[in-house]
Amino acid sequence: MKGFVITWVFSVLASFIVGSAWIYTHPFPRFVTVDVASLFNESAAAFAKRQDESAMLEAQAQAIRIDIALQQLADSCRCSVLNAASLVKKPSNAVEGAPIPDMTEWVRLRMGAK
Repeated sequence: MKGFVITWVFSVLASFIVGSAWIYTHPFPRFVTVDVASLFNESAAAFAKRQDESAMLEAQAQAIRIDIALQQLADSCRCSVLNAASLVKKPSNAVEGAPIPDMTEWVRLRMGAK
């Protein structure tokens, strides 16, 4: 009987160690969302009023600033950044922002800081 108890204890301990190692080496993927359309729409009105070459250059510069800010976000949180428009459904019983946080304001602040 004592041998069975010792075997059981070591089996449980071994499975705990293997499970812990698996969780440590395979972390749960992290995601955040950013409403990229709203970031572009904020400056689109200013670009639409002008039809000259400088409007196109400013639009390209804005796209580069957004891209840089999104990369900074991905690097700082070590997560994957999703466009908010690409989400089809979020869980209905979840608190707003709980399943996938919305980091649009963070990106907006980073773009304004430059």
